[in-house]
Amino acid sequence: MSIDIPRTEFLLHEVVRAHARSAPDHVALIFRDKQYDWGSLQAAIEGVARGLAGAGVVRGSRVAVLDRNSDHYILLYYALASLGAALCPINMWLRAGEVAYIIRNCRPTLLVTSDEFRPLAEQALADVERKPRIISRGEVRAGELSWNDIADGPERMLPQPLSWDDTHMILHTSGTTGRPKGVAISHRRTVVDGMCAAASVNPRRTDRFYSFTPLFHTGAWDWMKLFITQRASVVLADRFDALAAIDEIERHRCTYTLVLPVVMREMLDHPAFDKADFSSMRMVAYASQDPSNLLHEVFRRFEARGARNLRAVYPYGMTEAGPFVTIAQPHESAAHPDSIGTLVAGVEMALLDDDLNEVAIGEVGEVCVRGATLMTEYIDNPEATDEAFRGGWLHTGDLARQVEDGFFKVVDRKKDMIRSAGENVFAKEVEQVVVQHPSIRECAVIGLPDIDYGERVVACVVATSGFDDEADVIGFVRKRIAGFKTPKQVVFLQELPHTPVGKIAKAVLRDMLKPGKAA
Repeated sequence: MSIDIPRTEFLLHEVVRAHARSAPDHVALIFRDKQYDWGSLQAAIEGVARGLAGAGVVRGSRVAVLDRNSDHYILLYYALASLGAALCPINMWLRAGEVAYIIRNCRPTLLVTSDEFRPLAEQALADVERKPRIISRGEVRAGELSWNDIADGPERMLPQPLSWDDTHMILHTSGTTGRPKGVAISHRRTVVDGMCAAASVNPRRTDRFYSFTPLFHTGAWDWMKLFITQRASVVLADRFDALAAIDEIERHRCTYTLVLPVVMREMLDHPAFDKADFSSMRMVAYASQDPSNLLHEVFRRFEARGARNLRAVYPYGMTEAGPFVTIAQPHESAAHPDSIGTLVAGVEMALLDDDLNEVAIGEVGEVCVRGATLMTEYIDNPEATDEAFRGGWLHTGDLARQVEDGFFKVVDRKKDMIRSAGENVFAKEVEQVVVQHPSIRECAVIGLPDIDYGERVVACVVATSGFDDEADVIGFVRKRIAGFKTPKQVVFLQELPHTPVGKIAKAVLRDMLKPGKAA
């Protein structure tokens, strides 16, 4: 006799459904003047799912978003997951050519945008042959759908995910070619990662997480999910504004937030900070390391405004490997300065040499990860996927050593990647734009430590005779690629240093430009 064993996979949208069943009146999401409890959030998600299905979304469909944070963005995320379809967030800071490339790469059937980003969307779509149908959150034009038409669709049969290995989101990140690659994120990765990381981050049901990080970024979704998984509340902002952040944290009694050093500095410098009541705050998560040691001032200033037991955590991860590979807890930082902490439960990590052999404790190796929290693949790019998963491990490109007691310290990058204000900037992509400037003959882009951005993008250039206009180069680049990729500094050199085989010696450039050294 055969026995039917119930499905044990837990899908992303089922998290919200479970909370709606057990605690329908508990606050789930606050955005501006709207407040959803778990019951109303689930009902709104179901309405959007019906509307999307009516617009032709089926299992495997992709829906892109070019817009700011909103409650609608959250509803779309969970509605698509419930249909077995995928959300494709697009970085709203990109330029039209960059947006067009992502649309061509992920091939969405629908594109959700607003009046603010309509000009960018139209400019990008002019260069796309297979155009998605637009869902407008503002003015609706011929052939388009209104968000209001989507938000509460009529009853109908709905598609569903086949398993928790279905892709529910595609995030684009830079890679070794300098072109963004689409990272496929499954239900399995998101749910397992959320449950494992929650044990280290320890969110409480009484927490309120203040989130302003753009929803095109993995950090926004992956931090929110920790609180959603634990049936806590999220207070969502459409963007960062220092005064608004101070006001909303105080007004909604937020307990937890994710910040960058540059953002925290803006809050501390605002006149409203020293009048606010921050007694509800208990934790600050840092999205990048803090070379300025600003945390000492953060603790002191928040304590003066009532936050008596404020703590901080720093996670290490990446889009492909999950944002929670290791976590550095605050009580460990004094004994382990500059450490990225210890492994999160459910993650297996090894430091490997070029022959895929594990290095000894204390020696430097590439951070390689495996487990249920990894991406599924780079979409439509099997060669890059195979390269990323060499030897059965996901290769991060970061070089680290294990120091003691299971703590790890990142010492360098194997990839030529710059991490600026929480964003990945691939040097080659920037170099390809800089050298298009008519007065630039040669360029090497590097990252240098920066107290606000973690690393700042620096272009080292060889120019034609007599040209040394830094502002002109920066303006030229800013018109062509996103502002966060644009160099914040241009260094003019007579020549770039090269290795014996003719490659640009970027290590030499970094050493030349260290504080206290002249170029």
